[in-house]
Amino acid sequence: MKKSSLSAGMQTKEKSLVTVICTCYNQAEYVVQALESLVSQIYRPIELLIVDNGSKDHSKSKIISWVKENCNEIPIKTFFYEKKMNYCKAFNQAFANSEGEYIVDLAADDFFEPKHLEFAISHLNQSDAKVYFCNSLEHFPNGEIQTFYPTDAFGKASKKVASGDVFAELIRRYAISSPTLVMDAGAFREIGCYDENLNYEDFDILVRMSSKYSFVYGDHITVNKRILKESLSQQQYRSKKSQLLPSTYLVCEKLATMVTTKTEKKALQQRLIHEIKHATASANFDVAQKMLTLYRKLFPFGLSYMFFYLWTKAKIDVSAMYEKWRLKHFK
Repeated sequence: MKKSSLSAGMQTKEKSLVTVICTCYNQAEYVVQALESLVSQIYRPIELLIVDNGSKDHSKSKIISWVKENCNEIPIKTFFYEKKMNYCKAFNQAFANSEGEYIVDLAADDFFEPKHLEFAISHLNQSDAKVYFCNSLEHFPNGEIQTFYPTDAFGKASKKVASGDVFAELIRRYAISSPTLVMDAGAFREIGCYDENLNYEDFDILVRMSSKYSFVYGDHITVNKRILKESLSQQQYRSKKSQLLPSTYLVCEKLATMVTTKTEKKALQQRLIHEIKHATASANFDVAQKMLTLYRKLFPFGLSYMFFYLWTKAKIDVSAMYEKWRLKHFK
C-alpha cells in the first residue's frame, strides 16, 4: 500500500547530488537557455549530462561553446551522436553514466526557474515520495502563455492537485506536467529506466513509477515548457502515420496486467476509449483496431465500443477534418 506523500517528523536529507540529463535534437535556438537554467539553480550539487541526439542544425557547436565557458560551474559530461537514436535509449545510456541520487530529464527546448531543484529536493526530503512534480508555464507559438494547472490570483493551483497515490489518475488522463518531474534515481533504476521499445517516455514512466511509489506535489511554477508544432508531444495523433500511438498501445497492454482495483480498471477503460477515439478520428486504423481488441478482452462492450468498432472496420477517413480541429485547438 502506498503511503501518504508527506510525513511529518522525517529526518531531512541534505545536499544529495542531482543529475540532470539534457537531451537535444535540432534545438539550437533554445538549448543555451536550457543549459543556462541549470547553472542558475540555487541548489547544489548538480551534475549535467548533455546528449546531442544527432542534430542536423547548429546545436552541437552551441553546446560545445557553452560547455567551454561553463565547465567550471558544475560537472558536465557530453554525448554526441552522429545519427538520431531512440530517445529512451539515448537517455538510458546517459543515465548509466550518472552518479546522482535524483534524476531530471530536461528537454533542450524547456528551461527551469532558479528555485526549481531547491523546491523539489526539499519536498522529497520531507516526504516518503520518490517523485516530485509541480506546476509549469506552457509557452505556445503565438506568444500565449498558460499554466498547466489553472491558478488563482496568487499563482497557486485553483483546484486540489492529486498527490501521493496517483496511479489511477495518471492512467485516466494526462494529469502531470512531465517536464517538472524530479525522480529518485534508485527507484528509476529499479523499475528498469525508460522502456527502449517505446518511441516516447512520459506516459509509460509516469504510470510505472506511480504503480510502485508515491508522488509529491509542490505548488510552485518553476518549469517552462515550450509547446512547439515540431515537438514530439504534438505528434501523438498525427493523421494516418502516428509514430507514437503504437507506443501508447504497448503501455496500455502493460497496464492491463498492472491494474487491480475497481478504480484502476475503470481508469484504464476510460483511457482506452480516449485513445481509440483519437486513433480512429486521425485514421490510424491499425492501432485503433489493436486497442479495440484489447478493450474487448478486458471490458464488456457498449455503444462507444460498437461505434468505434464499426467506424474502424469501415475505415471511414475523416482525418482531414480531424487535423483542422487539432490545429485549431493548437494555440
